Order: sequence, then C-alpha cells, then structure tokens
Amino acid sequence: MRHSEASHISIMNIARSFPQMNVPDDIDRITAEWYIYQNEQIPNEWFEKMNKYHAIDYYWKHVFTLKTNTGTDKFIALPKLLKCVFALSHGNADVERGFSENAFLLTDDRSLLSDASINGLRSTRDGVKFFGNGKPHEVQITKALIDSVRDAHSRYCIDLEKRQGEVLAKANLEKEQIEKDIANEKKKDLYDEQNSLHKSLTNIQQMIDEGTERLAKAVSSKHFEEIETALLLIEGGSKKLATTNTHIIYNTNQINQLRKKQKT
Repeated sequence: MRHSEASHISIMNIARSFPQMNVPDDIDRITAEWYIYQNEQIPNEWFEKMNKYHAIDYYWKHVFTLKTNTGTDKFIALPKLLKCVFALSHGNADVERGFSENAFLLTDDRSLLSDASINGLRSTRDGVKFFGNGKPHEVQITKALIDSVRDAHSRYCIDLEKRQGEVLAKANLEKEQIEKDIANEKKKDLYDEQNSLHKSLTNIQQMIDEGTERLAKAVSSKHFEEIETALLLIEGGSKKLATTNTHIIYNTNQINQLRKKQKT
C-alpha cells in the first residue's frame, strides 16, 4: 500500500480534510515525509508475528521512533496526522450506548433533569463501574471520596444560587421590558389622543367663527331668529372649547409624567 503511486495522493487528501493540518507547513512536510516513509526499509517484525499481524499502533510506534543521521526524528508532521486519523471512531456503538444509558436514566419521574444532572448521573454510574465493578457496595469509601462528595454539595449550592440569581435577573428584565412596552403603548395612545384633540380644536374654532359670522349678519339684518341660532353656535363651541382645552392640559401632563418616569 505505501509503495502505491496513489498512496501519496490519498494521504494528502486525508491531510487536507483535517482542520488540525490546515497549516501549509504541515501539509508540505507531510508530502516530504510520506516520500521518506515510502523509501524506508521497514522490518517485517514490526507488523508480523507468528503468521499474525501486530496492532496498527504497535507498527506506527516503531516507525515514529526512526531517527536521522543527526539523531532527530524523521517524522514530525506525519505522526500528528495519523493520531488524528486513529482518533476517529469506526462505528456508532459508543454513541448508541450513550443514548441507551440516557434512556435508562430519564425515567418518567426524571423527565425534567437538566444536562448537568444527566452528566452527573452518567459520571457516577461510570465511577461505580470502574471502582466497584458495577456494584455500589464494593466502592471503597475513602477520605478523598468523602471530600469530593462534600465539595460536590458545595458546588451544587453555589450553582443553585447562581441559577436562581440568573432566573431572577431574567424575570426582572422581562418585567422591565413589559413595563417599557406598556409605557410606550400608553405614550402612543396619549399622542394619538392629543392629535385628535388638536383636530377637534380646529373644528370647534370653525364652529365659533361660523356662529360669530352669523351673529354679525343677523344683527345687521335684525333677524332675531338667526341671532338666537348664532348665539347657540357660539355658546356650544365655547363650552366644547373649554372642555377640549382641559383635556389637552390633562393629556399633556400625562405625557410629561410618563417621560419623567421613563428617564428615571
């Protein structure tokens, strides 16, 4: 395989697919090191034993110990690439096992567990497997274990207090935002009302002007019925004008109070 002409192209494609190897110097060095590896004389005992083959890491461990005439390592970038390749999983068994363990932990009465709680339970389960062969009563109770439990409780209390603070801060922010939205909506309504009142002032003034004009004409023509109508227009307009001005003053005060409240 290593003597194949296509092996160089394949190893370079693999190198470029790893973000850890995106440094141009590493890519160039892998090119040279692969040529060196192709021409290297590899002893059979590095990969064969009694009609069987050694594990792949056994083989590469010996390859990476090769030195130059000056005593430096022959391969520098190539080991980095191969370690990345060896770290890749060859299947989904570990992932599927993790899902199965999560399903075992998340029972009906544990459906609200947080990620941190699930990770803690998983760590505890793994610890029991490692230190007690899967049997909790076989786990040795040491001083270090007791100290760890105490520290865990302290960290839990600190984390709980932190979470409560975050929840409270979030609730306060939401409350402030709601109050701000309500205030903005109220301000908008007040401005709309103010615009409507000012438009009403124009109509009221027109009614008073019309009554005044009619009154002047009625007086000059001595038309007493028209005088009475004109007076009614003027009187009604004046009352409405006073009421509207009162509303405008109240509306303006409300807007000013709302502005002061938002500034504070």
